[in-house]
Amino acid sequence: WSFAAFFAGIVRERQGDFVSLVRELPDRREIGVPDTDRVVQAMYLDGAEPRWRFRVGPRETLANWITSADNPYFARAAANRIWSQLFGIGIVEPIDDFSDANPPSHPELLDLLAREFVSHKFDLKFMIRAITATNTYQLSSRQTHSSQVDPRTFARMSLQGLTPEQLYDCLAQAAGSYQPFQPQVVFFAAQTPQGEFVETFAEEGASKIERETTILQSLLLMNGQQVSLAVSPESPRSTLGAIVDSPFLDTKGKIETLYLAALCRMPTESEWRKAIQYVEPTEVTLNKDATKALSDIFWALLNSTEFLVNH
Repeated sequence: WSFAAFFAGIVRERQGDFVSLVRELPDRREIGVPDTDRVVQAMYLDGAEPRWRFRVGPRETLANWITSADNPYFARAAANRIWSQLFGIGIVEPIDDFSDANPPSHPELLDLLAREFVSHKFDLKFMIRAITATNTYQLSSRQTHSSQVDPRTFARMSLQGLTPEQLYDCLAQAAGSYQPFQPQVVFFAAQTPQGEFVETFAEEGASKIERETTILQSLLLMNGQQVSLAVSPESPRSTLGAIVDSPFLDTKGKIETLYLAALCRMPTESEWRKAIQYVEPTEVTLNKDATKALSDIFWALLNSTEFLVNH
C-alpha cells in the first residue's frame, strides 16, 4: 500500500461514456486501505522515505528512485527486456521472474549490459545499437550443430513469430497497399482489418519463439480480406497486378518478383522450377490461366511459415 500511494493522485475525468482526461494531483501522497481506517504514506519498496520536491509529483519522484544509478534491479530488468525483444528469449526467462530459483543463463553478460545501461543514462538507442552490433545477434537461424538446440545458449538466432502489428505491416507491404499500422484505428474501430489482426493474432504472454498458429489465425491468412485483396490482380495498386501487367517480365521474372515481394529473396532453383511448371502449361499440368497461377503462388508465399516468422 505504501507503493500504491505513489499513484493515489491519479484523477480521471469523464465526459459521457469516455475518459477524456487523466491528470495527477502532485500533493496527494497517501492512500486509504480499503475496509480499514488506515491511511498509508508513500514509501519506497526498501522502506526509505522519499525526499519530496516542490511541484514534483509522486510518480516522477518514484521514477527517479527506480532509475537511479544506485538501483541495480531496474537496469538489469530493463536490459533483459531489451535483449528478449531482440532475441525472442531473455537472459532471464521468463523476463519478469528475477529470483534465486531462476538464475540468468549468462550472469556476467547481464551484469555488463546493466552497467552499460546505467553509464549511458538509460539510453535505449545505445542498448539497441550495442546488442545488434554483436556477432551473437548477427548469427544465422540455421542450425548447424546439435549444441545449438537450446535457445538459451544463443548459439544461433531463434525463429521469432511476428507480432500482429508486424504481420499486418508485412502483408500490406507485400501486397502493395502499405499504410503504417495505426493503433488508434484499432482502438476506435476493432472491426477494421487492423483490429481484426490484433484480435486474432494476440497471444498475451506467449513466448515469441514458441508461438503456434491457431485455426482462426490460419483461416484469416487463407481467406481473410487482406490476403484476398493481396492475391487479386484487380486490386488497385496491387503488387500482383503490377507484375501480371508488366510486359518486360517473362514468367521467370514474374515469379522472382513475387518471391522478392513476399520473402525478400530469390527463389531457389527447385522452387523456381516447380513454380514455372505450375504457371506455364505443359503435358504435366493443363493450367492455362497464367494470372490465376501467379495468384496461387503469391497466396502460397503469404501463407508460408517463412512469411510469418522473423528468421
